[in-house]
Amino acid sequence: MKTPLLALFLVSLSIISLIVLASYMAENNSCDTSLDNLNFILLQRENKTAQNYSIYEKEGTESGYKLTYGWEDYEKNTHNITFSILKQQLLDAESEFGYYPDELEKHMSEHLEKKQGEMISYLEKFISQRLLRSKYSQYFFMDDVSPKDFKLKLSAPPSIYKKAKAEFDRIKNELTKEQTKYQENIEKDQKKRKEAFLNKRGFRFIGDKIGVNYSLCVQNNRARVKQVVEAMRSESKKESLRQFLALMLAFIQEVRYGLPPIQENNKVILEFWVPPKVLVYNIGDCDSKGVTFASMWINFKRYPLLLIKVPKHLFVGLAIPSIGGEGFTINGLRYTLCEVTGPGKIPPGLITRYSQFYLEGRQFRYELIK
Repeated sequence: MKTPLLALFLVSLSIISLIVLASYMAENNSCDTSLDNLNFILLQRENKTAQNYSIYEKEGTESGYKLTYGWEDYEKNTHNITFSILKQQLLDAESEFGYYPDELEKHMSEHLEKKQGEMISYLEKFISQRLLRSKYSQYFFMDDVSPKDFKLKLSAPPSIYKKAKAEFDRIKNELTKEQTKYQENIEKDQKKRKEAFLNKRGFRFIGDKIGVNYSLCVQNNRARVKQVVEAMRSESKKESLRQFLALMLAFIQEVRYGLPPIQENNKVILEFWVPPKVLVYNIGDCDSKGVTFASMWINFKRYPLLLIKVPKHLFVGLAIPSIGGEGFTINGLRYTLCEVTGPGKIPPGLITRYSQFYLEGRQFRYELIK
């Protein structure tokens, strides 16, 4: 009697395991997709060419790249567009984004050395004035240890040493306070200098951490992807606002998923690829594809757009009448939420349970693109 029950139990356990695995695979659309899982997903997509319509062709020309994309929308209608991205557009986009650590180190150290030299000159003048005003000034001396440092010395006879030492210590305390104040100003100045350096290269500080300046990247690349939107409009002239949003979202979801490295060719890019590179190489992760989508969208409509960041993932909100059930209100505007990552085709107005979990828990930040 025990054998059939055991067999039934094992079968049930196997079914439950398969359901859990299927649920996990369906939900694993966040940007922390592992390489093994990514390879599995790409393999599954390659094996479904009979059911899913997907085309990516790249032809190199003397001046650029001729790109052809084909994809299905959410109603299984097929779409094809052909557009070009100039090599110079790709070069400019990559050149203006990212930085070399050695370049940053040199930029900061040269400025720091200059400021520290100015500090020593200032402190020498400051302490000289204090020493000259003291009645024990003849017993106080300054020794230049190096161009970047000096020391105070006391040499007084025993009869007045105690009083001279008290005066000497008071002046040293004043020097220490002044040096601390000056050093704090140097540190503030260094931070501003670093921020300015990073801002020119597409980054910014988010708290104490360095992050991609998405807004700047969208503005810089808007003109470089305008032809993609024009090709879509030419292919779908009669589409309504909602239909065109669905068309563009299905297109960006079709772009292959791939996680950029922190550094590429010794250049820090913080796991982000610029829009022309995403389109030329047909690959990107959630924020790379999100910024590409935003850069394209503002060529079509200048409605407010949100790039919504949750742990290890990014999705988009558009200030158009809510589609579906997943709306989101910020500063009185209702946004339609969109998952840009793929490879799953999730229509406008729907997001994954992963995104919804962090959204409802208020564990997110957003960046407004106008």
